[in-house]
Amino acid sequence: MSLVAYMQDPLLMMLSSILLGQFIGKINFKGFKLGSAGALFVGIGMSYYVTDYLLRYNRSATFLRPEIPSAVFQLSLMGFIASVGLLASQNIRGIIKENGYRFMVLAAVVTGSGAMTAWGFTRLLAHANKISILGTYPGALTSSPALAVALELAKKLGDSGEVQVGLGYTISYIPAIATIVLFVQLLAKGHKDNGTSHKALQEPTVEKTADFNIIAFAIVGVVGTIIGGFSIPLGSFGELSLGATGGVLITALVLGDRKKIGSLSFDMDKRQLGVVRDISLNMFLATVGFNYGYAALSMIKETGITLLAVGATTTIISVGIGYLIGKLLGLSTVNLIGGICGAMTSTPGLCASMEALGNDEVTAAYGAVYPFGLFFKILMINILFRL
Repeated sequence: MSLVAYMQDPLLMMLSSILLGQFIGKINFKGFKLGSAGALFVGIGMSYYVTDYLLRYNRSATFLRPEIPSAVFQLSLMGFIASVGLLASQNIRGIIKENGYRFMVLAAVVTGSGAMTAWGFTRLLAHANKISILGTYPGALTSSPALAVALELAKKLGDSGEVQVGLGYTISYIPAIATIVLFVQLLAKGHKDNGTSHKALQEPTVEKTADFNIIAFAIVGVVGTIIGGFSIPLGSFGELSLGATGGVLITALVLGDRKKIGSLSFDMDKRQLGVVRDISLNMFLATVGFNYGYAALSMIKETGITLLAVGATTTIISVGIGYLIGKLLGLSTVNLIGGICGAMTSTPGLCASMEALGNDEVTAAYGAVYPFGLFFKILMINILFRL
């Protein structure tokens, strides 16, 4: 196989990103490790340099950049979300009962502070395109559903509104992921330095559970995807839909909490679910990096750092204010990390937090806050476009 043929094979690129990412993720610098997020950053780098090389090699107008198929992305995302939901389901009732209203407030604060920051930049940067700045909001909070709403609203405005929203989203998305990953690493390090011990992520407590059941796992995926496809009308604000990710997560938490339906067990072996989780996680992160990396870095080079700075600032303020309010609300560090990632509906943040903390406990808080975060982001993006 020639070098060009290798570079043009998206699945080989994904596997190479995972392989190199594993080596880089194990590098320990003063207590910080990227872990599986190494696949994300390797994917970004490979995306840019591979595409740049292929563009110079093939100057044809019909050249298509290699891209990992969306079906692989969706499958890996569903596998990761379903497995972590089933793993965390044993704690979900107690966490919601204890922190329900706190999670709702946290979601409102994280999404609201981000929206106010984006609106502030539209006033401060009068020379910049307002629509592209608003496009940084869903990117800064890593929200595909909010992006879909923004695109729909921008389409009504005409004048290349959709293109401007896509530009802002793409530029701010990758820095947002990097910011969230670093944030959870910092919080987790402080949590461990305080002497709090947890069960190892790779070595969960062995309990009497059923073996991994592909039928039960597939049911979680099918039912969750169907639920995620339903939309709740919100009048002039559009529609609210959990999407496949939210639907699968909620389904996994509910069925995992129930444990059994007839002879079908959803209380599966933790080690076996952990294998599915880790494989899906690395595939997902490598795909995000490879599919978004070139576009994001190229746009930053072409448009300058203004939108990059706007998106990064929006993410930092959302996370920072969310952290302060979460502490005032009395949330534990684990629930605070999971809650902030859930408010941002950030799957990469959830991935990083599990590895940084060394357990799956954050998933219950993530799942409890996720619906609130989704609702408030859709509400905020509608308000922003009406201001």
